[in-house]
Amino acid sequence: MKFLPSLFFVLFIAFATASCKLPAYVLSDKQIDDHYKNRKTKPKLKYLDYKSYHIYHAIVGDSTKPILLYIHGAPGAWYSSMRLLDDTVLQKNFRMISVDRVGFGKSNYGLAVTSIELHVRYLEKLINEYNIPGHKIYVMGSSYGAPIAAAFAMYNPTLVQELYLISPVLNPATEKIFWFSYMAKLSLVNMWLPPSWNVATDEKFAHRRELRKLKPLWKQITNKTYVIMGQKDWIADTSNLSFAKRMLINADHPEFYLLPNVGHGIIFQRSDVVKSLLLKKEIEEKQFSFAASPTSPD
Repeated sequence: MKFLPSLFFVLFIAFATASCKLPAYVLSDKQIDDHYKNRKTKPKLKYLDYKSYHIYHAIVGDSTKPILLYIHGAPGAWYSSMRLLDDTVLQKNFRMISVDRVGFGKSNYGLAVTSIELHVRYLEKLINEYNIPGHKIYVMGSSYGAPIAAAFAMYNPTLVQELYLISPVLNPATEKIFWFSYMAKLSLVNMWLPPSWNVATDEKFAHRRELRKLKPLWKQITNKTYVIMGQKDWIADTSNLSFAKRMLINADHPEFYLLPNVGHGIIFQRSDVVKSLLLKKEIEEKQFSFAASPTSPD
């Protein structure tokens, strides 16, 4: 049993590295309070019940403006989008909602929901709670949150104004399963891991199957769509850009961006690009490049 501490350390480093440089760490309530201590605006933190789920979410911004829904990856939490939520310009232009997906944060922590459709259903309930009738919304998903965001648009084509897929994992053929993911499935190992990591592992092993289910539904996305990846992303294969280009055949003038010298954590490394796209500001061409060439298999 002496090898367990060393094994746990190796897994910790592996997961920390693979967690997209998104905040896979857990922020305590005190840390969140400290972060907002000297800020004029702090998100309201609330629960919403849906069936057996208790959906924890943060909401901030102008309640008369369109909703911008942010969906984090795995692991993650509502504060994965903190850089967007804290932006005063975005607060004036959107009513931003960032959710703890079920299994993470304070939303039924440790409960693995591997079905993408089930995630969409409680998000629909959340939007119905806040959206002004007749208004369209903006949906953004990062990493594993991206196919959930895409599925939301597939199931609600008349509700979504714009869709943002950030560092997305979309193509079942190129979805990676890392060596430490297999180790994390071992009961001797996962008993030592945080529940959120085990949820992320369960999602990981169901992901190819769930992405295959979405393939026939891509044609239902008709809204404006942006797909943004980092050139140095080793978590999500950059061929996901080509895959998205092939699948978004009915989307409204979709745009594809490959950001140089950027990894998987675009929300943190290049939140300025995301903000510019949301506000329809021009982006200098030197900041991105993308020549679509569908070379990867479906």
